[in-house]
Order: sequence, then C-alpha cells, then structure tokens
Amino acid sequence: MYFITALVCTVIAGALWFFFRDRKRLHLDVLTIIYGASTLMWLIDVIFTAADGEAPLGFAPTDGWISLWTVLGSLFLWLVLSFILNNNAKGEDKSEKK
Repeated sequence: MYFITALVCTVIAGALWFFFRDRKRLHLDVLTIIYGASTLMWLIDVIFTAADGEAPLGFAPTDGWISLWTVLGSLFLWLVLSFILNNNAKGEDKSEKK
C-alpha cells in the first residue's frame, strides 16, 4: 500500500510540475524528486519482500500509517526546502542590486 501511495503522489507531483513549471518559486521539481525517491525506496522494499517469498504488496492497517507518514513527511520536507530556497533567492537578489 505504501508503494502505491508513493507512486500516486509521484505522478500527481510530476503532473503539477509539468503544468506549473513556469512558477519556479513553488519548487514543484523538489517535491517530485522527494516523492520519486520515496517511491524508489518502497520499490526496493517491495522487490526484497517478494524475494523473501512474502506478498510484495500488503494492505495491513500499519501500512496505512506508513503511507500517511510518508506523504506528510515528504510534504513537510518540501515546505522546509521551499522556504529555504526562496529565502536564499531573496538574499541573492538583494546582493545583486547593491
């Protein structure tokens, strides 16, 4: 479930990045990369789980919590990085004007 959730979030973030690519201050590229990395991480987990002979995609109640925290953690990281990147851009603009 967590792999599917991360994959859906990656597709949504990629679509948002594609349609709003002219709005650089949103840093949707960063969000897409974060979700893409988490999707890759969960894909590797699914592969190794299947190699151990277990069901690769489970729908246990704990999987829902893992999915929720993956989505929320990624959004939080994106907000923090966007704030940092936007403030760095403002600082560079001020130093160029002087």
